[in-house]
Amino acid sequence: MEQDKQTKQNLIECAKKEFIEKGYMKASLRTICKNAGVTTGALYFFFQDKDALFQSVVERPIQELFFVLQSHFSQELQGLDPEKGNIEDDFKAVQGILATAYKYKEEFELVLNRAQGSQYENIVDDIVELIYQHYLEIYWRMKKYRSARQLKQEDKFIVHWMAHDHIDMFVHLLTHCKDEKDARKQARNMFNYMIGGWRATIDHDII
Repeated sequence: MEQDKQTKQNLIECAKKEFIEKGYMKASLRTICKNAGVTTGALYFFFQDKDALFQSVVERPIQELFFVLQSHFSQELQGLDPEKGNIEDDFKAVQGILATAYKYKEEFELVLNRAQGSQYENIVDDIVELIYQHYLEIYWRMKKYRSARQLKQEDKFIVHWMAHDHIDMFVHLLTHCKDEKDARKQARNMFNYMIGGWRATIDHDII
């Protein structure tokens, strides 16, 4: 049992290196098995296929990221002040996301840049949709507080764009900052920019 556990972990580590080097599409199961010192038969004992092996490399980081997001969303909806928002809590959430992103920096860079052909090739769109649905609810509550009207199509459009923009912020930080400390420093100005845009669309009609 312990030997099987070690063999599986060794395969995952070798797979991670191969996927990072070549990307999902060009990664070779034969090379992974060779580097792990096992046969291809041994690989299929633990993993159904290449996609399942890739999943074993990136699934935990993605699950932790979704947990951070969903926990924040739940707390935000429960404690939302429609007039003031939850700025301090929002920035804490930004810091939590950055902590998760840098904890698994290689895995997230792999998913962002080299996951084409795998089940995770559209993961950014999936996260954007999750954020978009949450932002719609927040936006509607804050708009209702001020004007008691339904969201227009223009509102939904800008909220969807902001969801994309917020994800782009984290991708930019992960790509351009050498470590989490640097990312936290840069994130403060970016966060202020995001909040300014959010408040502007809430307080004024969209042209």
